[in-house]
Amino acid sequence: MTSTAVPMPRLTAVLSDPERTPLTVGQDTATEIGIAALDHLEGTPSDDDVRALVVYASRHDETSAARDALVGVLLNASTTLPAVVAERARAEIMRADWGSGRETVGLQRDPDFRAVPRRQALAERLLAERARRLRPQMHAVVADILARGADAGRVPSWFLERNWVDLRDTLVQRIRSDPTRREVITGWFRVQHPAVQMWLRPIEEALIDVATQSILDTPQRAPLAPYCGENRVAERVRTAVTFRGEPARARLSAYLARLTPGTEWYEAIRSILDRPPEPRRV
Repeated sequence: MTSTAVPMPRLTAVLSDPERTPLTVGQDTATEIGIAALDHLEGTPSDDDVRALVVYASRHDETSAARDALVGVLLNASTTLPAVVAERARAEIMRADWGSGRETVGLQRDPDFRAVPRRQALAERLLAERARRLRPQMHAVVADILARGADAGRVPSWFLERNWVDLRDTLVQRIRSDPTRREVITGWFRVQHPAVQMWLRPIEEALIDVATQSILDTPQRAPLAPYCGENRVAERVRTAVTFRGEPARARLSAYLARLTPGTEWYEAIRSILDRPPEPRRV
């Protein structure tokens, strides 16, 4: 039996001769050409490369998966394109000949990959597949963070949202399961941009949780200061001691004995112990 599948054209062929390179047929092959185009555009593509991708996309039917994939990539659905490349791609899309279909006006006046639900859905699937393929490289980033902490290299610009989620969740898991890695993860977290820290909030929450639990349950091994969120750790410890009573106060006294007098954290813990215990309710 002879296969009738049309092979995906190589990206090099599209870039060198977009007018005559065979069209891309099918969603799977469209995803592949889209991922290849994204990899190329995240580098240093020439203006001719950007123009070639637009020309090649415009040759496909309006509802073609290949057109949707390439337009989504060119319109920076990944948010990973260099600004100058994204601007150039948008300008090329607006001046291209997209035929007489219903979507032409939008592409020429105000192109947005989210304007067409079909195109947006394909872009999301394409980016999810690319993130899956990049996951092994995410593990290399994690290894660098665990080895170097604040001195680790920058997270690659090609990281997609899914890769950031994987990175965040992996570090949270290490915080909860491996006490020896908490200091180095804290160092890396502290040097991130405030906007990045906001997005990585689960890492901060995990560090606050493990510090609080360690102080309350294993005072002889607890960190001598919270990894972050000192005020929140103090408040949680205060609430727990009030609720748990004398056994918790005894463990907190043992913890205080390990701290350096005069430091802010010493004073914060001492203020909790200096507060008279609340009478038990009958």
